[in-house]
Amino acid sequence: MKLKLAIALCAAFELACGSGSAVAKDVPEKPELHIAAASVGITYLPMLVAKQRGYFKDEGLDVSIAAFSGGSKTLEALLGGSSDMVAGAYSNTITMAVKGQHLVVVAAQVICPGWIFGVSQKRQAEVKSPKDLKGMRIGVSAPGSSTHMAVNYILHKAGLQSSDVSIIGVGQAAGAVAAVRAGQVDALIVNDPSATILTKDGSLKPLENMRTADGNVKVFGSDYPESSLFATQDFIDKNPKTVQAVANAIVRAEKWIAKATPEQVADNVPREYLEDNKALYAEAFTNSRRCIAQNGEITAKGAQTVRDVLSAFDPAVASAKIDLAATYDNRFVKKAAEIQP
Repeated sequence: MKLKLAIALCAAFELACGSGSAVAKDVPEKPELHIAAASVGITYLPMLVAKQRGYFKDEGLDVSIAAFSGGSKTLEALLGGSSDMVAGAYSNTITMAVKGQHLVVVAAQVICPGWIFGVSQKRQAEVKSPKDLKGMRIGVSAPGSSTHMAVNYILHKAGLQSSDVSIIGVGQAAGAVAAVRAGQVDALIVNDPSATILTKDGSLKPLENMRTADGNVKVFGSDYPESSLFATQDFIDKNPKTVQAVANAIVRAEKWIAKATPEQVADNVPREYLEDNKALYAEAFTNSRRCIAQNGEITAKGAQTVRDVLSAFDPAVASAKIDLAATYDNRFVKKAAEIQP
């Protein structure tokens, strides 16, 4: 009789609480979450997929995403209090550490930046390499953004100073495409799908391809982590369940993306980010696919690569004492990976 009662109680508990694959989750301290995004390009897919497929909702989060033209604007939103977290470049945690701000990545979205750095069609005859860009106009997402920093590094390697060119903020989406086609910039650094749109029709000729393993080695020496989710250390300390919920959704999205076809990915991206062409978006995803992270982690090697790149042209970063291990926290994504199907 006691055995039957125990079995009945166990069955009732399992029915109420769910099986092991659906363990009740902690309730987030901040269920309404505002994320400032530096881009909504393909290197930000984990966040977009997590939103579109309801993964944030499954974690008890009501997430709103505000898209900005570059990382510098998202930092203003974060530090100004209008956003809780940022979807932006890992490099921001290092540059802000120099300024005394402790920002921490809790989930990486990529292992490489997925950028194309190229020259406009009308300048292709005279620009064969970055060293030929002196005196020209270069489009970046926004001044002070991660794309600007990457351009500074590419120019530095070519023997040029940042003052040798004019930097123009054009975003990473329609504004970047229009700027190249209208002749407003002579060169551009941009991610997908804009990169595929512009290279496919010949508007942009690549000088550097940071979507491939060889391309990242050529430019940075190794893969260069960029797009990620980060917040202030204070926010993380006060809202650990919320941060864990974000990490759960992002890692779940990354695992789904890893198995999905390009067409399935295109079907799971909000319409406003498709450039009105699912087939082209699927092609662009294929071009940048290897950059999408699969476990949300920042590696020590990746962090050091970013530090080395920034130090090459920024004396403030080069001379600063920065604890790189404090700029990212993999605990949340590691826990997320343990509970994913």
